Parts: sequence; structure tokens; C-alpha cells
Amino acid sequence: MIEINLLPEELKVKSKKSAKAMKSMQVLYFIPLAFGILIIVHLYLSGVLIAGNIRLGLLDNKWQSLKPQRQMLEDSRKGYQGLSQDDAAVQQLAKEGIAWAKKLNKLSLNLPAGIWFNEISVSPKDFILKGSVVSLQQEEMNAINKFMDNLKKDSVFLKDFSNLELTSVQKKVIGGYDIADFVLSAKLK
Repeated sequence: MIEINLLPEELKVKSKKSAKAMKSMQVLYFIPLAFGILIIVHLYLSGVLIAGNIRLGLLDNKWQSLKPQRQMLEDSRKGYQGLSQDDAAVQQLAKEGIAWAKKLNKLSLNLPAGIWFNEISVSPKDFILKGSVVSLQQEEMNAINKFMDNLKKDSVFLKDFSNLELTSVQKKVIGGYDIADFVLSAKLK
């Protein structure tokens, strides 16, 4: 049977089938749109990955070109660590409150004629004085003993040391003169 509906479109009863067909058609339109969005996101992320790899390669080349400078920096850092250990020892000595200027002044005041200092070194535990003596009367040992006696009598000098001793004496001849090199050492309290 053929059905003829002469009603205008707005008054016609719409079937449920056509509404479902419209919704399925709308879903069909979203599928290519979703695939398009996924393809765009994939292309974007691929571009970001390629750009990141290129940048990584450039940075790696730069890192390799800086290798000599890094080595120099590492060497200077190691040297600085050695200096900071020395600095730490000096800081510790300064904290302990030893007046080194007074000690050096006392060394100078108690110094007999013919004796000079070659080296003075201080570590956290030891004080070492290396010096030399010359005497025209061949009395080098007497001059060293007099110097040690003067230092041992000086309470200001000895107050920070536990003992003062002569550790070595070596005689030599330079320019026809007998010279004795000596080493005095003391332990810091």
C-alpha cells in the first residue's frame, strides 16, 4: 500500500528511524574528525621529538668541544682543594688563638748574631724552624744552644708549645766558612 502524506513538513510525524539515522550520521562525521586530530597530534609530537634529537646532538657536540676546558677546570678544582686544606689548617691555628706575630717577634729578639732562618713552617700539630749558623770562632753549636736556651727561658714564646728540641744539625763548608744547618721542632699544645 502506498501512503501519501500531504501535510506540510512541519506537521508530518517524524519516524524514530530517521532520528536514529541522523545521530549515526553525526557519529560518522566525528570519526574522521577524531582521526584527523590524532594525525595532527602525532605529527606535532614527531616534530617535537625530531627537534629534541637535533638539539641533543648539537649540545653533545658542544659538550665534546668543551672537554679540554672541563679538564682544566677539574685540575684547578683539585689544586684549589689542596689550597683549601692549607687554608683550613691556617684557620684552625687562628681559632686556637696563637699570636704568631708575637711568636715571630720573640724569635727575632732571641736570635744571636750569626744565625738566620731559612724556613718556618706550622702545621696543626707541629712548629718547625729551619735555620743556619756561621761562626768565625768555630762555635756553631754554642750559638745554636744559646738560641735554644733563650727560647726555652722565654715563657711567652713557649706557652703554646709542649716541647722544643733540636732535631738535626748538618755542617758544610761554603766559601771557606763552616756553616751548620739546623732544625728545631716543637709540638703545639
